[in-house]
Amino acid sequence: MLRVPSFIVTLAGSIGYAGFLLLVLGDQSTLIVRDPVIRSIAPTYLHPAIGWGLPIALLVLYGLGLLFEQRRRRQSGLKARSTGQLATQIGAAAAVVIVMIFLFQSYQGVPQAVMIALGIVVVFWLILKKTQFGRHLYAVGGNAEAARRAGINVVGMKLAVFTLASTLAAFAGIMLTSRSTAVATQVSSTLLLNAIAAAVIGGVSLFGGRGTVWAVVLGALIIGSLDNGLDLMNQPQSVKSMVQGAVLLLAVTVDAVVRRSGLKTGR
Repeated sequence: MLRVPSFIVTLAGSIGYAGFLLLVLGDQSTLIVRDPVIRSIAPTYLHPAIGWGLPIALLVLYGLGLLFEQRRRRQSGLKARSTGQLATQIGAAAAVVIVMIFLFQSYQGVPQAVMIALGIVVVFWLILKKTQFGRHLYAVGGNAEAARRAGINVVGMKLAVFTLASTLAAFAGIMLTSRSTAVATQVSSTLLLNAIAAAVIGGVSLFGGRGTVWAVVLGALIIGSLDNGLDLMNQPQSVKSMVQGAVLLLAVTVDAVVRRSGLKTGR
């Protein structure tokens, strides 16, 4: 193993792939996608019965996951949430889901793309929080050497995470293509920044070992809201980049301060 930093390899691969696209496609600046399957993913709206049924099913799955975790922690003698806290968490999630469905149904229905994205989020939340793979992932992120000594296959975990990340990135590209029905041949220069910013703003530590799926979703919504708000204000790309950079720097600074204080208190 050459032990080259993963971030450098990812960045180099992104830059090289962008150049390869320009070499292969030449003067083409936009590719129109005509595949009916891809074009039908994002614009499709679910039937009202399915639009209500699927989110409720995912909500029930989320609630059962919390209850299972509560029961397991109590059986293990670990600190668990009180019944009131658990009810508040499930109730808040139910309120958000019901309000969102109602708003969607008052327009044209629940978009198929939203349900696909929500399903992916719930599945990966379950993987990270309820499986051995998720526990090993947090262990490797927190301290790779300690995880290796505990018997965790660190290299295998990293390869698995890189594979999952690339698969999700490809799927996101398909969803975006379905929404716009065309793709630009030049990779956006701010794509990597937005991805990092969404994760860091959502509470994922750049030092590893901390972060949740739902927090990353919140971070992505914040980044999207910033982009959308600045676009509505007719701000140029220069202003958007400066604002995003400032928000990212603030998030990383807060993460470093919180981590340093946690080390001082022994947490």
